[in-house]
Amino acid sequence: MLKAYFFLLIFGFSITAIAQQTDSQLTNTARDLINLNGFKINANNVNTGLFGIKGPKGDLVGNPYLDSTWQTGSIKLYKKIGPPGREGDSIGNVPLRLDLFVNELEIQIANTNDVRVLAGDYIRFFTLEGLERRIFLNANQFRSEDNMKGFVELIKGGRLSLVELTKLSIIKPSYNEAMALGSKDTKIVKNSQYFVVKGNTLISIGTSKKKLLDAMADRADDVEEFIKTNKLSLKSRSDITKVFAYYNNL
Repeated sequence: MLKAYFFLLIFGFSITAIAQQTDSQLTNTARDLINLNGFKINANNVNTGLFGIKGPKGDLVGNPYLDSTWQTGSIKLYKKIGPPGREGDSIGNVPLRLDLFVNELEIQIANTNDVRVLAGDYIRFFTLEGLERRIFLNANQFRSEDNMKGFVELIKGGRLSLVELTKLSIIKPSYNEAMALGSKDTKIVKNSQYFVVKGNTLISIGTSKKKLLDAMADRADDVEEFIKTNKLSLKSRSDITKVFAYYNNL
């Protein structure tokens, strides 16, 4: 009887000690491990244990610039700026890059790392000099279905002009924590869309042959035959440029 009592006493003491340890040390330790950066509970595979190593956070993939490199160019403004007697509506031969996300033109100050920003609404057009001179026209000077904002690049001028608009799309992370599948990255994707300029109106043609031929209705048969004979793709910038060059020379 005494032996049995002694066993119960020891057993009871052990239970009490474990309970106290669980309430204090083990609880705190478990909480600290869970909260500690670098650990998380792995709910996907119980065989791997309670804790797994947390993977890296997602990155921002891409950039908001038409071209992230600085290129020498010139700017034509809607209004004159500058001190009295020295006003001007042009800025020439400066390093430029276009931020598509906020529609701003960044200007790098000569021989410094300083950057100035000019809102797109103040700019009539700007040019970039390189192997080929590129001209970007403010879309707000044209009529369009959705009152388009930003700058369109003049690809081919003439009786009918071809311009290209580059727009940004933001692709959000697709990571599924429960399934451990998908991407944690936020992606910036650039998409191009083609427009015909008729008068002061922008008409979207995308890569649709029907819309292109509708815009060139007066010579649609000739244009269609030219596309077929030369096996041109309207998804190719160089090919669609050839189509406009052909049409404007008819």
